[in-house]
Amino acid sequence: MSKIKVCKHTVDYDELVKALKDNKINFETKSCIHKCSKCHEKVLIKKDEDYISAKTVEKLISKLNDEN
Repeated sequence: MSKIKVCKHTVDYDELVKALKDNKINFETKSCIHKCSKCHEKVLIKKDEDYISAKTVEKLISKLNDEN
């Protein structure tokens, strides 16, 4: 199973967490995932060793669902 980490400082954090829960996607919250330049501009998660970003939460959830 993939391990998804969400930075507390990512854009639209609250909306992202709600969307992940609504889609039954397991994740953990971190205070930092060390990609601040991206994290403060886009919705960003770390999946295993890869970073996935999108301009909106909906697009990020779509990318996650497309991978599965």
